[in-house]
Amino acid sequence: MNATHTAALSPAYLAVLRSPIGLGLATSLLLGAVIVTDVLSLASGAHLYDLLRSMPRAQAALWTVPGVEDRQLYYDLFGLLQSVFYLSTGIVYVCWLFRLRDNAEVFAPGTHRRGRSWTGWGWLIPVVNLWFPRRITLDIWDASRPVGPYSPDRPGRGLINLWWGFWLAQGFIALAGGAVYDTAESIGPTKVGLGLLMVSDLLDIVCAVLAVRLVRTLTHMQHVKARYGSTAQGGVPFS
Repeated sequence: MNATHTAALSPAYLAVLRSPIGLGLATSLLLGAVIVTDVLSLASGAHLYDLLRSMPRAQAALWTVPGVEDRQLYYDLFGLLQSVFYLSTGIVYVCWLFRLRDNAEVFAPGTHRRGRSWTGWGWLIPVVNLWFPRRITLDIWDASRPVGPYSPDRPGRGLINLWWGFWLAQGFIALAGGAVYDTAESIGPTKVGLGLLMVSDLLDIVCAVLAVRLVRTLTHMQHVKARYGSTAQGGVPFS
């Protein structure tokens, strides 16, 4: 092998196609569980909010409200359940995204604007996590999209942007609501924090529904791309 050919090789050639269907199904099911926990948290929050709203004095201490301890306990338990499923879903989602990222390297070597490691780190590093996951997902979509009769009906940028917009909105509102709710000692601030957290739950439900759509679409695209390739080239089977 001459030096010129050696220099042309890249890590993309080490990538191997593997089916994303199993991970995609697991991710979709866990996202469904996240939606269920969001609904439970929303219902519990509404129950607590209804009690606080019935109190005439917003400046009154929270502990003076009859029955508030039980309703807060249920709300906090559902919040813990949310966190458990949220973390589990996030881990499986990133594993699914890594699988798609590797497959996308096989489909379109050297076309990605971010290295493979950013598929995980892009979610964790502050500031960077505001746009890297979206960019990585867009690159995967572009590399995985079949052409001809197998191409998806809708362009990916709209679905990805909508999903990412709801993701960012619910994240910022959840942070603000959690900070107010956790430090509140009177009825008024507690209602404000609780209201923000309930809005965050609603946005998260929409975000999860969009994420299921995205997971199913991208998984199907890679399956079709591996099976049929393009109109000019044959498909490459999954290993």
